Amino acid sequence: MSGLSTRFPRWIFGAAVAISLAYVPSLTTPFDFIDDGNLVYPAPPGTTLRGHIETWWSDVVANVNHLGPFRPTLWAHWHLQANLFGADPFLWRLYRLVWVALAAGMLLWLLRELRVPAPTAIFATAAAMWNPYRGEIWTSLTLSEGVAMPYAIFALVAARRGATANRPWMWDLAGMACALVALGCKNTFAAIVPAQIVLRMWPDGLALREAIRQNTLRCVLLSFSLALPVVHFIYFKLNWHAGQYQPPGPNFAQLGRMLSGLKGAMGMDFLGAGIAAAVACSARGFAVLREYRAALLCGAVLTAAGIVVYLPMDMMSGRYTLPAAWGLDILFALLLTAVLRTSIGWRRTATWVVLIVGLIAVLCACVHRQEKFQARARMLWDVVHHIETTAPPNATIAWKTGDTARGELGVEEGIHMQWHLARRGRSDVRIALLDSDEQPVSRVELAPADGKALFRIVAGEGKDRQGWETDRSFSVKYQFGRKRFGCHVSRLDVASVRAPGGNDR
Repeated sequence: MSGLSTRFPRWIFGAAVAISLAYVPSLTTPFDFIDDGNLVYPAPPGTTLRGHIETWWSDVVANVNHLGPFRPTLWAHWHLQANLFGADPFLWRLYRLVWVALAAGMLLWLLRELRVPAPTAIFATAAAMWNPYRGEIWTSLTLSEGVAMPYAIFALVAARRGATANRPWMWDLAGMACALVALGCKNTFAAIVPAQIVLRMWPDGLALREAIRQNTLRCVLLSFSLALPVVHFIYFKLNWHAGQYQPPGPNFAQLGRMLSGLKGAMGMDFLGAGIAAAVACSARGFAVLREYRAALLCGAVLTAAGIVVYLPMDMMSGRYTLPAAWGLDILFALLLTAVLRTSIGWRRTATWVVLIVGLIAVLCACVHRQEKFQARARMLWDVVHHIETTAPPNATIAWKTGDTARGELGVEEGIHMQWHLARRGRSDVRIALLDSDEQPVSRVELAPADGKALFRIVAGEGKDRQGWETDRSFSVKYQFGRKRFGCHVSRLDVASVRAPGGNDR
């Protein structure tokens, strides 16, 4: 295959922007109740540069003390955005849309550096960026995986370029710097370093023994990035206390969860038939993949390392499939390349038809997820506006939690409700978290609420208990009106409460 042109291809810009347009519906979404309550509000007017730095560092330290993660560059992003955009959700989401395009562009650039043809690179990147299972990093404004993705992918691009550049040290320094920024967002991005080393050590056309001889020192320098997560892990283990994350250690149950998560992260529900058809169609075309040694190694190493870093955990989320899913994206792009190189015939045509139909389904699911996410946020904001304007001073709100997958109110949503109210001038209002049996829920993020609850908020239609009266119900429909989110607000019926010293009826 001929070498790559040194000129940066314009098609990457156009394709990245086109792919990001799938998230245009998110521009009208208000702040969410997952991460936004304590991150989107700016510092008080008149705060000096020193004050900003001290606030940033105190938040970094508090994050370590309360939960365990060390995320200095992530907190820097959050503080910078909060002070640039204020509490304006449109500006935050417009910036996030630009970040989606940047992340898509970086993935396209990496695939181009791995010599993947433009059509298959665009298809694989669109499938990755639109996937609804891991798309939560784009519908939410502050999730670390979304912030880190452009840096992490560029670190791989720099490793690939450094292997063949006339001035490799410039690419090596840039790659190491971006790897450190990604690690400062989340320690699990340590998984990109082995893939960096593979790309940097073994360029095309070089025997393995010669590659080791020429590039070992540079790869050792790249591996120094791992010092940050290693030091943090040692400190975390030596200073662990109740309230912080407590990884149980590698286990087969988590491996099963990771493999199941990767199935969702690759959109197998939508693209499974197309992938199966691609494997069958390209059986003869797999021989061309020998030309893509670097891409095969990078994809395999990135996938394996991305799985390993999450094995000590006992939880799963769509975003936890990153960066392992990026390795699978590379392998998926290579599979499409094999299909593209297969002789023209009805099987290849049918395969592309099935794949395109699957990609359209992924796009529809992406838009639907945004609509659902927006409906949930709007319903909760209706509650915020109602409480902040009607609750008397020092009111306590009983917040009944449950399974959010069934539309019930979440514990985290109650916590962020408290934070949103506080930053909007109602710090006197207190949220009292209750479980499904209406027993108090203790969380380190909220101080225990004192006093009797004046309001009670439950999901759905709700029923007023004895001693309570209906205050307001909220409902927001989505999916063409077929589904909805709702909650019911009750107010304490003061007429049913006896005089001081008596008991409630």
